[in-house]
Amino acid sequence: MPRVPSLLRRGIALLDVHSHAGVEPLSYLTHGFPFCQNLASSYEENRRVDVTHAVVFPFCTSLYYDLPSLARGIVKLARRIGDAPFHFENEQLLRQLYEIFPGYRRMFIPFAMIDTLRETRGQVRVLDDLLNRYPFYGLKVHPRTTQARLSTLGREGRPLLEFAKAHDLPILVHAAYQGSPDSLSQISDLLALARAHPSLRFCAAHFWGFHQPTFEEIAQYDNVWVDSAAMCIGCDLVLQGSTIYESGQAKIPSNYRDPPKVFADIARRFPDHFMFGTDNPGYSYVSNVAIKPGDQTHRFVLWSTIEREKELLSRVSGALYRKVAFENALRFIEG
Repeated sequence: MPRVPSLLRRGIALLDVHSHAGVEPLSYLTHGFPFCQNLASSYEENRRVDVTHAVVFPFCTSLYYDLPSLARGIVKLARRIGDAPFHFENEQLLRQLYEIFPGYRRMFIPFAMIDTLRETRGQVRVLDDLLNRYPFYGLKVHPRTTQARLSTLGREGRPLLEFAKAHDLPILVHAAYQGSPDSLSQISDLLALARAHPSLRFCAAHFWGFHQPTFEEIAQYDNVWVDSAAMCIGCDLVLQGSTIYESGQAKIPSNYRDPPKVFADIARRFPDHFMFGTDNPGYSYVSNVAIKPGDQTHRFVLWSTIEREKELLSRVSGALYRKVAFENALRFIEG
């Protein structure tokens, strides 16, 4: 597996480890937001707030899925666009980066999106073909939107796991703390995978749901990191008493009315495991779908800005800043 090339290392000062590009059919079909992002817009947004580099991957559902079913919040295969789940989305992102906007290659570190349950051998075949044509540097999993419990990565998804091992690719996972209604993205499944496959590197997206006992547990792992993606609206949810993130006594102690303080408190306590990420453009989120398939629809309307996410770093400096701004991310990506 090629390491991040010198072109991408040049001038690295702030690496957003979590961003999206492309289209999100589920959000578009259910009147949610965001439902798209293009590399040109993301590039300009990053430059505006001095993000020098960004991991980028497709959004979280695929045109390989049946669109009328997605409009009802149900994942079902249609098999009309692409040769496997996320084939089209991954190829589109890579072709955009390497063929249409090659000047942006100095900023973006592409990851490929995967479905850990469906047609996983077919996904490996198309990923092998893509990797032979376009370098990419990791994999992204979103269990809730693909409606595939994370534990399937160790069973039906085993071919993808072996693909990651063969090419030394890290895996970034949308993760939910143990009290979350999102039963598909459970952190316990991620930690079980990390224990069973110590040669693989994992990142749990979305700050472990602010769940202090889990942070303390992952501090014992050498192959697990955590990102801060969409932390500002995460703090807003804590203040609302939401169960999406830990809002009770088990949360990281801090002032959730002051997100930069929360970020700094986590960074100081877990300096080798925490990484900056924005979820661009998902730092704002409007949703009209159930958290668990078949459940009652939940509506969320949460707003932030790229400037607000960048402000998270304002309370850290020096060696700690360098760790959370890019050094930990490079260790996650490269090993």
